[in-house]
Amino acid sequence: MPDQAGLPHKQASMAMDPCSPLAPPALPLARRGAISPAPPPPPRTAPLPPRTGMPRRFRARRNLCHAQWSARAICAQSAAFHVAAGTKSGFRIYNCDPFRDIFRQDLAAEGGVGVGTGGGGIGGVEMLFRCNILMLVGGGDNPHYPPNKVMIWDDHQSRCIGELSFRSPVRGVRLRRERIIVVLENKIFIYNFMDLKLLHQIDTLSNPKGMCVVS
Repeated sequence: MPDQAGLPHKQASMAMDPCSPLAPPALPLARRGAISPAPPPPPRTAPLPPRTGMPRRFRARRNLCHAQWSARAICAQSAAFHVAAGTKSGFRIYNCDPFRDIFRQDLAAEGGVGVGTGGGGIGGVEMLFRCNILMLVGGGDNPHYPPNKVMIWDDHQSRCIGELSFRSPVRGVRLRRERIIVVLENKIFIYNFMDLKLLHQIDTLSNPKGMCVVS
């Protein structure tokens, strides 16, 4: 005669086995395509990080003609960044961290070579570290300088001290400690920084954007 004490234990173990004939019927499967509601998002406990980057007032400037980034070394362990911007009325230099306007030159009052009055458009600005010398190229609808010239600007004297003239518009300018690189659409000219002596002349393919990288 079977042991009655062990019968409930045996039935329970059989009920746990899905292959057993005594197992309870399985629950009906969910309808195909049914989507269970997503759990609610967890509550926000920390505030959003502060927004970084340039202020909106600078990004929305409509009179911006050109912007060029330049890194200047302060010491061997750290560096800071400046951005030079050519506008329809001159050029400006900004410090990036903290972001602030550190220098501006209004050229519109001096007139320009473009059509109309108050021409002060600068289409290209190139600076070298903390040097007081900048390279300017006229641009925009009312340029201050001819677009086929590179004007050498001395910040200490607040005037141009030299120029480089070409037969076609200047597409880009790069500066190094001893070299001035001028990019035209089909040529690149390399000058000595001290005496403006032409060192090299390189023919290139069509380069209307003036793309050039100097190591």
